Amino acid sequence: MSFKYKAVGAANMLAAQAAKTRAPTTVTMQVTERCNYSCTHCFQDHEGGDELSTKEVIDILEQIADEGVLFLTLMGGEYFMRPDANEILRVAHEMGFALKLLSTGHHIHEKRADFLASIRPLQVDISVYGPNPRVHEAVTRHPGSWQRSMDAARRLLDRGVMVHLKSPVMESNAGELAELANMARELGAQYSRDAKITTFKSGTREAADPVTLRMTAATLGEFYGGEMAAHLEERFTGFTKDRAPSLQRTPCRAGRQACFIDPKGELLPCASLPNSMGSLRQMSFEEIWYGSESLEDVRNLTWARLSECNTCEVRAYCSRCHAMALIEHGKMDGPSLEACRHAVVMRDSLRERGLIPETEVAMPPTWERIDPNGQHQERAESFRGRRSRALRILP
Repeated sequence: MSFKYKAVGAANMLAAQAAKTRAPTTVTMQVTERCNYSCTHCFQDHEGGDELSTKEVIDILEQIADEGVLFLTLMGGEYFMRPDANEILRVAHEMGFALKLLSTGHHIHEKRADFLASIRPLQVDISVYGPNPRVHEAVTRHPGSWQRSMDAARRLLDRGVMVHLKSPVMESNAGELAELANMARELGAQYSRDAKITTFKSGTREAADPVTLRMTAATLGEFYGGEMAAHLEERFTGFTKDRAPSLQRTPCRAGRQACFIDPKGELLPCASLPNSMGSLRQMSFEEIWYGSESLEDVRNLTWARLSECNTCEVRAYCSRCHAMALIEHGKMDGPSLEACRHAVVMRDSLRERGLIPETEVAMPPTWERIDPNGQHQERAESFRGRRSRALRILP
């Protein structure tokens, strides 16, 4: 058995044990929203202000360590915009957390790379949007940023630190993914892509709303038929609908074994879900984790409780997100139209390649509200059932 599958098995065992005791295992802590880039797809506002002090951060780390949290991810904005960034990492390492760090890599110079190697993080995630400066810097809007990120990745890899290159997939960079994946392999880095682009956390609709960057229907079809084909084949070979998630299961682990702490000390179910479950400046982690009724409501959002999702025949292919449903449509216990769009295109790609039965042609009950290009916020309420040629299934 490979290390990968041993690690996955151990993680699943840990999650199962945590579920029995309701204990947290994973915390993501965002210590700042400040960033020196202004990426086109980013849903953060980067204003900063009223951030937790060093003392407050360390106090929270002590609390989550006492609760048995093992995995800690530290992030920004750009994490290293904080002058105490190294100190926080050092303290977290001394507390015994299995550390992961999210960064642009911009501030990882030789000395900092030495420091990171000394604390032995599980991995450092670096955001890279393309295999060259032209594509990457069209996203970051910061000249020289591609070289800074690549130099940081090489410095860390040279010191034996695992690097994970991560790419949100947009219309502008979807055609560059194969080359980007090859570049990561040549570097010796891991690589992953995320095809979901969401709007600002506040739900504000602006001309520069990140959702305008989503892949069009045609590009999304190419993505699932090309870049994701091998992954889908591995996951769905031999798949039948009776293996679809039970209505009694939740589509999301937000607030169950994992949670998110924002720069002001608010505890949230996940990084994207804006609803605070309580302030760690006013309450202890233990009080919120075990006593918050709001957090318990999030944990209990099973498929059965999600309107329309609970009758959807495409649920087997869906990766629905509580946060996207709430931010974009105002209802956490309802569907995420972007998840619906992805589920249909993924399912159709699987069917076309003979991995699932030809009879898999049902459409989600939300279909009349879905824009095939992902611009659901612009879909008129009067829209009734028109199908884009790229997504047309039934005559």
